[in-house]
Amino acid sequence: MLYNISLSSERLKELRLKHGYTMQDIAKKIDLKSHGTYSDIEHGKNILTSINALKLANLYNVSLDYIYGLSNNKDNKNRINNKELDTVLKTGITYNGKMLTSTDIIALKAFLQGLTSSK
Repeated sequence: MLYNISLSSERLKELRLKHGYTMQDIAKKIDLKSHGTYSDIEHGKNILTSINALKLANLYNVSLDYIYGLSNNKDNKNRINNKELDTVLKTGITYNGKMLTSTDIIALKAFLQGLTSSK
């Protein structure tokens, strides 16, 4: 199993209530079609995708490991900045066995920026 679904579900509920959000609020904030979809994630009926986990981690300002139930550390100080991201992306990152091109890196950075811009 990639992550602890039950612990992740508990943490999502805890974070949502702590911040005073409804399930409908969260569904809107992370661009889900309905609050039912989010409800299924929070109740452990649907798997939390990495994109939604990243959006939730940014919303609550906690680490992805905490969201996934892999760590008790909420601290998100391990996030990388733009300069570090450039270094990581340019040093050996591949997709389908091929190195990322400059265009790929620009597109990937734009995508990641879009995920975090609503913060």
